[in-house]
Amino acid sequence: MTPKSPPPARLPVVVLTGFMGTGKSAVGKALSEILGLTFIDSDTEIEHAEGASVADIFASKGEAHFRTLEADFCRKLEGTTGTVVATGGGMILDRSNRKLLENLGEVVLLHTSVDVLAARLGGEASRPVLGSDSLSADETRARISSLLEKREAVYGSIDFKVDTSELEPARVAMKIAARLALPVQSLVVHLSPSREPVPAGRYGPSRIDIGRGVLSKLGPYLKDAGLDEHVFLLMPQNLQDLYLEQVQASLDEESIDANVLTIKDGDVEKHLPQVAQIIDALIDAGARRDATIVPIGGGVTGDIGGFVASAFMRGVPLVQVPTTLLAQVDSSVGAKVGVNHPRAKNLIGAFYQPHFILDDPCTFRTLPMEEISNGMAEVVKSAFVASADVFAFLEDQITVDASVRLRDIAFLERCVLEAASIKTNIVNGDPLERGDRRFMNFGHTLGHALETLGHYRGLKHGQAVSLGMIAALRISVRRGRIEEDLLNRAFALLKWCGLPVEFESFDRNALAEAMLLDKKIKHGKLHFVLPTGLGSAEVVDDVTVDEILSVVEEG
Repeated sequence: MTPKSPPPARLPVVVLTGFMGTGKSAVGKALSEILGLTFIDSDTEIEHAEGASVADIFASKGEAHFRTLEADFCRKLEGTTGTVVATGGGMILDRSNRKLLENLGEVVLLHTSVDVLAARLGGEASRPVLGSDSLSADETRARISSLLEKREAVYGSIDFKVDTSELEPARVAMKIAARLALPVQSLVVHLSPSREPVPAGRYGPSRIDIGRGVLSKLGPYLKDAGLDEHVFLLMPQNLQDLYLEQVQASLDEESIDANVLTIKDGDVEKHLPQVAQIIDALIDAGARRDATIVPIGGGVTGDIGGFVASAFMRGVPLVQVPTTLLAQVDSSVGAKVGVNHPRAKNLIGAFYQPHFILDDPCTFRTLPMEEISNGMAEVVKSAFVASADVFAFLEDQITVDASVRLRDIAFLERCVLEAASIKTNIVNGDPLERGDRRFMNFGHTLGHALETLGHYRGLKHGQAVSLGMIAALRISVRRGRIEEDLLNRAFALLKWCGLPVEFESFDRNALAEAMLLDKKIKHGKLHFVLPTGLGSAEVVDDVTVDEILSVVEEG
């Protein structure tokens, strides 16, 4: 049983304020997406509660009544977490409101010039504080200037300001996220068995920071680590389309210039020829020994990028930014990097420690469900061999519709924290996989063989590992190490996760050959992980290929 993981970090509250027309609602919605938080617009909430628009409230009951409604709204926010709040421009002028909002979290002022505001607002009747809806352009500008002058003392007292004059709402949100002090949960991985002080990265300690929005903090992390001079981002094209602008906003905040190299994703592309292509691109871009390699993507991107970092110039700094569930819970933790060989998975590789790892669960919102399921296989694996408590937590979810729960960022963030904690604890006790770390290969001997059999185009890693776990559990049942009920519980949980639990037809000889090339064969014997109970396992060397094939043939 591994030690309990630390509790998830408290979710932040971000309050957006500023004059009307500065984009609070649009920016707030974009920021809530980046940070995986709930979005609340004060004017919208008040309108729903009153059953009338802000303009109608002003017209029928006056501004004083509206300000009372704003104060009521503020009081109801006390104790709120995990929220982006867009306030009306006048709400923060009240001292009591201001104190409540400041106590909630970070207050950010959006601002722009009078000319931009005048152009955006015109004489909108829906903006009652401007007065008449028939104001001329000059009158509108004068009214805006007058109101800003009255609010200058309060607005000017807010330290966190962002000019929205020339930025799209999404870009403003990225800029804010890059500057926010976001809560994270940190784990530390040691690759040095002696725990003696060694330089960070390579063989020294590596910190894993888990938290919503940390993708937007890459720039500050690189700056703090002194890795901001020659940065090379390795990203698949689809990840560039989704996240490069967000990453770039973070780098811009720290004036970091970075080269972006496109990497081909997928296990079929995880081979030496692509390593050579990336190294060629690094040389062409002027990379030398002071280069920092930053793979941003799934497990394949991290494995290839990590292997490139370990080999280029005999080793350059590495920073991992995994964006899939599978990569965050497993492949990025523990310093294993490498590529496939046509005859076996991960046959070529090394132990190479990143300086740090950033896990942002908000990136899961763009993953297809199949990729979520893929990662859940490693979460279940970790729980089964190392934590009965985490397995019980996962089992408790089966009563909830999987299509809902497996899309819940809070649940997935908990999975990352639990699985990464389990693996970190095990790796720290056995960094070079000579003891208990071998338990993390549960399901992988057969799983890797199944992936190889499909030439890395068939089953995904998690799907193959799911089948590998079922086979290992069947052998444990046959040998009397576990009760069949435990096999049935694992079967039900894996099926709920959307993973395969039944074997299709296969080439017996080819599967046998693939297993015999497994890295875990020593002295001619296959070292195989068998569960001995929930949260415990053993590595044995007397499981034969024929025994594995026989349980596979059960279907």
